[in-house]
Amino acid sequence: MTATHTYVHRVTQGGASIGSILRSELAMSRQVLIRLKRSGEVLLNDEPAYLKALARVGDVLTVTLREEKTPTVDAEDIPLDIAFEDDYLTVVNKPPGLVVHPTKGYMTGTLAHALAFHWQVQGLPQVFRPVHRLDRDTSGLVVIAKNPHVQAVLTNQQQSGEWEKHYLAVVKGELASSAGRIDAPIARVGNGSRARVVAAEGRAALTLWQRLEVLSGASLVRAQLVTGRTHQIRVHFAHIGHPLIGDDVYGEPSPLIARQALHASEIAFTHPITRQRMSLTAPLPRDVVELLEKLGAARV
Repeated sequence: MTATHTYVHRVTQGGASIGSILRSELAMSRQVLIRLKRSGEVLLNDEPAYLKALARVGDVLTVTLREEKTPTVDAEDIPLDIAFEDDYLTVVNKPPGLVVHPTKGYMTGTLAHALAFHWQVQGLPQVFRPVHRLDRDTSGLVVIAKNPHVQAVLTNQQQSGEWEKHYLAVVKGELASSAGRIDAPIARVGNGSRARVVAAEGRAALTLWQRLEVLSGASLVRAQLVTGRTHQIRVHFAHIGHPLIGDDVYGEPSPLIARQALHASEIAFTHPITRQRMSLTAPLPRDVVELLEKLGAARV
């Protein structure tokens, strides 16, 4: 299937070449510009133009990108909770227990398969391009790009710290302070395990947190990821003696919930095309609501 992506952009700062405008204002990568140079699918005020041509304020650039893509995975009719969708990206509120992409142990029944079906119904290419991931048993918001350019822009935003990601977690015990920060490097355990540990030789990792409520033998926490290491929130709270309720890797299983009590509740980023600031939220899933009720939460 050939996918066609067209971008229309009105120039706001004149005197620069089309190529430099596409880099600075549409965040198009060098690879994308090379493809455009070869294809010649760049219009300036509806006329063919070279990337080195100069543009003036008010000029309209129209850029068309084409790609030949086959489906990443087979389509499977799996229910989805779509938090946001447009021509450029999809944001899903992932339920607990759903793997994001196929792995050796999960070759079917993943979010990738579900979105392949969702896009197939719309007549769109079924190519899965997640900008980030969540663990199988972590619920909440996941952002998926619909083309390589959007994926590259959002990935760059995330790596440069432009994203804001907040999680709600229920941790064991009463946190002594109302807020704090956990600044502790995280490293792989080794031996092929996905488990992580706080270690001096690890990568820098910073989590900011607020205690929202003291519960019966637990605390409800809002955590912000400043960095995005694997299992970061789980590792950090276990490190300070407050593992997540139900975390059987860094804590212990719980009869109150069948997974770690962790939900990606809020995400904010700049839309890669419109440049508008996006802020999305996802309500708590039923199992976390029931956990909070069992622990005597004042408000759920």
